[in-house]
Amino acid sequence: MAVARIVRAYAKMVNQWQLIVERPISKDAKRAECMSLLREFVDDLAWSRTRGLDRPLRFYADMLVLQGLLRPTFATDELSEVAIRPGYYLVKDWLDEHRRR
Repeated sequence: MAVARIVRAYAKMVNQWQLIVERPISKDAKRAECMSLLREFVDDLAWSRTRGLDRPLRFYADMLVLQGLLRPTFATDELSEVAIRPGYYLVKDWLDEHRRR
């Protein structure tokens, strides 16, 4: 998935997250729904790498782009609390576990 495509898909996901955050449900329910969308997003990234050379490295690069998009700098609202920060740490943990040595 090209970087521009990732950015567009990420913007769409953030819009979906915002709709979830605006609903009158608990923060835990909001977080669960947002993380479900993030998992679908990552799944789409992975499936986009089923062809081509060095698929694992290209997917890892996609995850680095996603981590940069999720960087929670200056994010202090409810969207950050239920989606951006948990998503950032989920991606960061995955990257830490799969770092090439």
